[in-house]
Amino acid sequence: MSLIKKLTPVFIAGSIALTSSISAYPSFALEDSGIDYDFARALQYSIYFYDANMCGKEVSENTQYSWRGDCHTYDSQVAMNSNATNLSESFLTKYKDILDPDGDGFIDVSGGFHDAGDHVKFGIPENYAASTLGWGYYEFRDSYKKLGQDKHIETILRYFNDYLMKCTFRDENGEVIAHCYQVGDGDIDHDYWNSPEIDEMERPAFFLTGDKPQTDYAASAAASLAANYMNFKDTDSEYAEKSLDYAKALFSFAQNHEKQLSDNADGPKQYYRSEKWEDDYVWAAAWLYKATEDISYLNEAAKYIDYYAPSGWAHCWNDVWSGAITLLGEIDLEHPEIDLQNIYRKAQNKSEYEDADFWIQIEKAIQKWMTGYNTPAGYAFLNEWGSARYNTAMQLVTLVYDKYKNNGKPSGYSDWAKGQMEYLMGNNPMDTCYIVGYNDKTVKHPHHRASSGLTTAEDTKDHRYVLYGALVGGPDGSDKYTDVTAKYVYTEVTIDYNAAFVGACAGLYAFYGTDDMKITPDFPPAVSSEGEQGGNNYWVNACGIDDLNSDGCGVTKVSLVVMTDSTKPAKDISVRYYFNSSEISDVNNVKPSELYDQAAVEAAPADGIISGPYKYDKTDDTYYVEIRWDGYTIANSNKKYQFTVGMYYGDKWNPENDPSYKDLKIYDTDSAFFGMGNEVKTDNICVYSDGVLVGGIEPDGSVPETTEATTAPETSSSANIIWGDVNSDGKVEIADVVSAAAYVGDQKNNTIEPQGLINGDVHNTGDGITSGDVLAIQQYLAQIVKKLPV
Repeated sequence: MSLIKKLTPVFIAGSIALTSSISAYPSFALEDSGIDYDFARALQYSIYFYDANMCGKEVSENTQYSWRGDCHTYDSQVAMNSNATNLSESFLTKYKDILDPDGDGFIDVSGGFHDAGDHVKFGIPENYAASTLGWGYYEFRDSYKKLGQDKHIETILRYFNDYLMKCTFRDENGEVIAHCYQVGDGDIDHDYWNSPEIDEMERPAFFLTGDKPQTDYAASAAASLAANYMNFKDTDSEYAEKSLDYAKALFSFAQNHEKQLSDNADGPKQYYRSEKWEDDYVWAAAWLYKATEDISYLNEAAKYIDYYAPSGWAHCWNDVWSGAITLLGEIDLEHPEIDLQNIYRKAQNKSEYEDADFWIQIEKAIQKWMTGYNTPAGYAFLNEWGSARYNTAMQLVTLVYDKYKNNGKPSGYSDWAKGQMEYLMGNNPMDTCYIVGYNDKTVKHPHHRASSGLTTAEDTKDHRYVLYGALVGGPDGSDKYTDVTAKYVYTEVTIDYNAAFVGACAGLYAFYGTDDMKITPDFPPAVSSEGEQGGNNYWVNACGIDDLNSDGCGVTKVSLVVMTDSTKPAKDISVRYYFNSSEISDVNNVKPSELYDQAAVEAAPADGIISGPYKYDKTDDTYYVEIRWDGYTIANSNKKYQFTVGMYYGDKWNPENDPSYKDLKIYDTDSAFFGMGNEVKTDNICVYSDGVLVGGIEPDGSVPETTEATTAPETSSSANIIWGDVNSDGKVEIADVVSAAAYVGDQKNNTIEPQGLINGDVHNTGDGITSGDVLAIQQYLAQIVKKLPV
């Protein structure tokens, strides 16, 4: 729904609760098409989930989100020992020059994507997501190109496949010696809930080798790289050839070593238990035949084809039979001269009369999905864990089926896929959209650390950032859904959930797209959050409790969390709580004392150290106590620090005159300290980096030094600009928002004076007033945007 459609009725009603009308979820206030079921917008948004889950040293230069930055850069420095890896010391010694070509003593496996809301890089879902994203692009490339999304998806595909190549270690003959299939440990990782930029947890690396070949890992990586060749061969032949070379090497490794299921205990544990390797092997072989037309790949694959498998489950990380059999069907249509069906029969000693048409099994799977898994509302539900991922995966399979078997036109099968997607977009009993940020029905609490900005998953507050395009786990078998971050069966988001969803959106647009369906311009939008996204702002969220005695002594108890919108971790942060000493006979009687240090408990050796009091020299009778976390990135760790300041006997303590007590949210009982989200922003507890003020307002009014926003280009009226003053009456108020919204909705009947047009262009683009400017002025009045121009 467009901004004007959303705002105008509110203003006409004559009243507005401004601060409550703006949240971190402005998707329904964007200039989108206004269509409820828009496959163009869905395709655009769906790709952005991967921007949120990038990992490594090149995140900042590749992600579309300013609130994401480089993270886990130390994955490039995995120690060459058997504690940091699952490799033996003898193997590390023998292949040191291959594993550590630059001789720095470390193995570089940085890059790739976090698996979900957590930050492990799990091999099987990573490879599945990469190959399935590639498949969707291969099948419906025209949709991406027509909507201008081809460059974005290509960035994501490169980031995936560059990582797979980096993690493949080859000798001078090009043979694979080792391949890193996982970085991080789920048991360790799941003990934390903070942004990835500040993670410092131990992240062991897991490798397959000739002694432990783990066929499914090698083959699934080969499949993605071969698909990558198909997607880039006509636009970047050198890159495509490199991808194919690695794909061949990985498949050769899988083919020439003992066929072996991955050791689930060696890395993935209970989180991703692979159950077979044959599907990955055939999936890879089919892609390699498409890339090379070398029939030896089909001869090899034919021995392991499970012809009847597709109708048994769904295309997913643990079962790619539907995708593999679909590819074989494509090959059979495109190359009748090779008689693939007969190759399969001979390889498995089947009768020449036995059915071997691969499309028959895909059609059976589609029919089973259309009739065999329905909820009361008609949603195809397979399993409570990620029901939407299975559903959208079979949508993709169905759309590909019609592409090849119905002359590229939608049949009743594709109509079914369309109806399923519309269910996920909001046409369901819950009146809920399961695509984050897609419309005003969207779920708002995906189980995702980086976007949440929460202290723990159990916190029920709205999230700090919108995780646009993320497909949540989805409804249960009764069409019910619980939108709570901690309810991860419903709210989980992962790279494998979105993989087929992206391709399904592209396929639906190819079959059902109309001129009314459009991508959202100027996307992603500015973040409705504290400060500017990707800036350098620091602040403290805090609350307090008065513990005062009748004799005049007592203490102030404070609970605080240090926050920032910077994506650059800082390990020299300190916080100062200022108090006035006028009623205190001897300031040395003030004893700061730590109550609880969440960082020390959960992220040792992190340790907040409180000290003081110290004299503040800029004003009389002012002192402060200081907490430091030297060597630890406390900001955005979402770790609470709780302390007392004052004294329980021997002097007077009056918090009412303390600078940092001003505007501090005060509760009556200690239970407030144990609750979630009771801390609120305060400007009067200050943040410092290496002793320099970076957040808050000091007692004398000092604020952090900032770079002034760019002023408007010199015009005859530039000296008179009052940003946001659309009515040109010398002040910025809600009437300016009303006028700007009316102007954007109908310029012919709602004119604005020339100076007002300049004032209202708060993004300083020179393009006049837009809906984005209307929203920015509204956010400025709500103190979400701190300064105009934006």
